[in-house]
Amino acid sequence: MKNLQIPTAIQGLLDSINSTKLDLGEIKIDKHPLLSQDLDRYIQINKISIDLNLPRTYIWYSQILKDSEGNIIPSNLPTPEWMISEIETSSLRDENFQRIEVPVADSETEEPLLNEDGTPKMSPLFVNSHKYLLWLLKNNKVGFLQLLSAYLNELLQDIDFKSSLNQLS
Repeated sequence: MKNLQIPTAIQGLLDSINSTKLDLGEIKIDKHPLLSQDLDRYIQINKISIDLNLPRTYIWYSQILKDSEGNIIPSNLPTPEWMISEIETSSLRDENFQRIEVPVADSETEEPLLNEDGTPKMSPLFVNSHKYLLWLLKNNKVGFLQLLSAYLNELLQDIDFKSSLNQLS
């Protein structure tokens, strides 16, 4: 093996690479309702498979509990299936990743519907989730973890999924 003279800045880069955790990222979510409120809860992304033939995206993950010092507390929390299918929709988002809303129109007159205060009634604009995920990634529109966090936040709105996630085993 060669004896290399590695500059300090490059050694720092190498150390950072070598200390990278073997997961795709962690997303902090609400504390578990049935466990100690002193523990923070995270979704740790372990694997992603994008099947362009079906099309579907499968995301494998673990629920992780950490104490106030960041130590992982062993648990066996459930991991309900997280899959983005060809029929799911997502909210279209702007460059700051905020939901885009458009005015709702009357189906016959096509005039904007108004709220009680006279402002236009607004609705999120939805697109195919699978195609949108691929478009966002291919066009570098959003960071990987920011994208997964947004999809997870939408998934957590599903009462059945959230209920399954909040079980103890």
